[in-house]
Amino acid sequence: MALIYPVLADAPEPAEDADPDFAELAADLSDSWLVEIAVGKDGDEGCFGPLSARAAWDLAVGVDQRRPDWAVSVLPLYQPGTPDELVEAFEEEDAEG
Repeated sequence: MALIYPVLADAPEPAEDADPDFAELAADLSDSWLVEIAVGKDGDEGCFGPLSARAAWDLAVGVDQRRPDWAVSVLPLYQPGTPDELVEAFEEEDAEG
C-alpha cells in the first residue's frame, strides 16, 4: 500500500494487513489538509486541497484503492509564518529529536 499519513507517535502499530483507519489520522495537527499524489518516479505529481481532514482522507483512500501503485500522501497544511518562525520551528524539532 502506498498510502502515507501522519499518526500519533505513541499510537500502537497497526497490523500489516489492516485497512487504513481514519481514527489514526492526527486530525488535531491542522484544520486544513492536502492530498499529494505521485504517479511514478518520473511521472506526474499533484497536490489537492485545502481539504478538511475527513475529505482529504476519503480522497486519499479512494485514489489508493483505485491505483495502489501510486504514492498517495495526506499532509497537514499549516498556516504560513515568517521565515524566522519557520526556521525556528524546524530548529526546535531538530533539537528535540
